[in-house]
Amino acid sequence: MAQRGLAVAFLLILTHLLLAREQQDPAPRNQGEAEEAEMCQRPDWGQGLWLVPDKEKYKKNEEVMLSCPEGFQPSFTHVKCSGKVLSISNERSEYREVWNGRDSRGIWIDIQPMFSVECIDVLQVVSETLEISSTGIKLNWTCRLPGACQEVWARCRLEKHSSPACETQEVKGEEMLHGWEGTFACPPLQPFTVYSVTISLPPSTILYTRLLRTKETVPDKPENLWLDPNTGSLKWQALPSCKGEIIGYQLNITARRAQDGRFLEFKQVLVNQSVTEYTPPHQTPGSKYTVTVQGLTVAGAGDASLLEFQTYVSGQPLGMWSGLTVTVVVVVLVLVLLSAGILWFVLSRKRKALPSKAEEDRYTELRPYENLDDYCVIKETLQAEEDAGKGGRAAKLLPQPLPVLESSGDSRSSEKEKMGRTFKAQR
Repeated sequence: MAQRGLAVAFLLILTHLLLAREQQDPAPRNQGEAEEAEMCQRPDWGQGLWLVPDKEKYKKNEEVMLSCPEGFQPSFTHVKCSGKVLSISNERSEYREVWNGRDSRGIWIDIQPMFSVECIDVLQVVSETLEISSTGIKLNWTCRLPGACQEVWARCRLEKHSSPACETQEVKGEEMLHGWEGTFACPPLQPFTVYSVTISLPPSTILYTRLLRTKETVPDKPENLWLDPNTGSLKWQALPSCKGEIIGYQLNITARRAQDGRFLEFKQVLVNQSVTEYTPPHQTPGSKYTVTVQGLTVAGAGDASLLEFQTYVSGQPLGMWSGLTVTVVVVVLVLVLLSAGILWFVLSRKRKALPSKAEEDRYTELRPYENLDDYCVIKETLQAEEDAGKGGRAAKLLPQPLPVLESSGDSRSSEKEKMGRTFKAQR
């Protein structure tokens, strides 16, 4: 019995010694497993993520710095391997790598397996909230990383206008953004013009940039609207695409009677953007026409140019004479007036020249008498004397008895006596 007890005690001591020796000198296989538990493989995280240093394996508690392309930031600035832990899932046990990340506050936190470390926008602009009008651009922004949006600047700049013929004005829209979110609005802008909106972090980190075009608005009114007197066509100057793409022109033609202004008809005509003249159809004689021309964009019709004219006569509209026509009319009127003045002067001179001196000597005007027979006797006597003198012989006229004149009052007797004395003196 004693020998049996000694044998059991020897076996126990031998087993204990073997176990102690195994603990002090582990097998190579167990050493490899322990070293593997202290290492982490390079993580397979988001694209564009840079690791410094960049290795296939990292030791436990080895810090790794993360970085991203310009305008992006990693979820954590630094990460480190915390080793491996035994994980049991679906009745299977396996080792899982554990990584810790340092946030913007400098605190190390566990990176959960369901989350991925990636490059994200520091500042996010939601496209659905972007507001663009013909004179302004406004956007809403949000800072996604706490502490990364300090001293962020936003600005608007003119890039180009849609047409070289348009006047451009530089804008000075720049401001510093504050807080975690807000709204940035550009100053008043020009319609249908391209601007760049940029949000950056000094000195040169671009967080957001985009080219945006302001919306169109109605155009200005067409210039130099006139009527060609030779062709009878309405003409105007083409509009540049300063406030919007010109898609055509609209003409409104209203006809009224020239005498009393009564409405006759109305016509609206649309032509494309390449047309800058229009010939109205046949007009009603004696009518007055009012024409308006407007440019068209997708925003609508702009201000109208106005022109009024009357119906055509021999290719010329009434009331719209050329300078040459006015000159001819004035010259004709002057010639007519000058001819009329000369004719009046000639007729007035001729009227003053009658009767002539010879006729005055041949005929002596006598005052009319009531007794017409006495007047005839006296005139015949004077005529006979004149004929005798012309014949060249001094014929002696026999005295003829004077006619007896009846007295009709003192005044009439005195006249007869005066006539008798004049007659004797002539004999």
